[in-house]
Amino acid sequence: MKILFLCTANSARSIMGEAILRQFVGQGIQVYSAGSAPTAVEPKALETLRKFKVDTTGLRAKSLADLPTHEFDYVISLCDRARHECQTEFGDSKFIAWDFPDPVSSSDPQAYTRTVHELSERIRMFLLILRKGSKHKQLFNSPEDFFKIMADPLRLSMILMLAQHAQLCVCDFVESTGMSQPKVSRHLAQLRDFGLLVDRKQGRWVYYRLNESMPDWMRQVIDITANHNPQLYPTPIHCSASTEYLETQHDS
Repeated sequence: MKILFLCTANSARSIMGEAILRQFVGQGIQVYSAGSAPTAVEPKALETLRKFKVDTTGLRAKSLADLPTHEFDYVISLCDRARHECQTEFGDSKFIAWDFPDPVSSSDPQAYTRTVHELSERIRMFLLILRKGSKHKQLFNSPEDFFKIMADPLRLSMILMLAQHAQLCVCDFVESTGMSQPKVSRHLAQLRDFGLLVDRKQGRWVYYRLNESMPDWMRQVIDITANHNPQLYPTPIHCSASTEYLETQHDS
């Protein structure tokens, strides 16, 4: 599998994405980065990666012409300009748009550290989808399928509930929607298999949250819909299992 990270300058964000993904997968995936208008790698980006024990060997700013191949399984853009300039060039790849703030232009002294943390989290979620062998990896480049799966009233309601909460237990959805547990679990599994949700099992209970690796435009659609249409989803009624979990998290 070949994966490419893109940003304008290939000086920080895409370089960090390349290094972090390589660290996570070792030799299992070929990882590249490039810029639509490359400059030079920012020393602060390399310094921050090394602080988190991420190997920076061989990292350098590159143009698309410098790449050994233009055939990729996934292309991940990390800024809006790179998306506009490069998306049509990779029509056969699954194109994912993540719009990260540029740490180079930020006055925040923690900007590079925050970029490493946020990229790491998204890349972990992305790998989770790949490793689970989802039958619907076309999530990342299929608006028609996204809106199709969102069109079901129950699935839409549960997605909007999760837009307002970090995570919810299956029992929370059952209590809040009044639907049977098998029906709720079936629809949650469909959302998970499509790639919109990730799950985590704790004891007898399964907790769901939105997949942070989904393209930013999808998350924006979900958030805007939730903010403007509160009548479409109930306020979650936390069941005993979820309440116990929340109390445990608070005590810790």
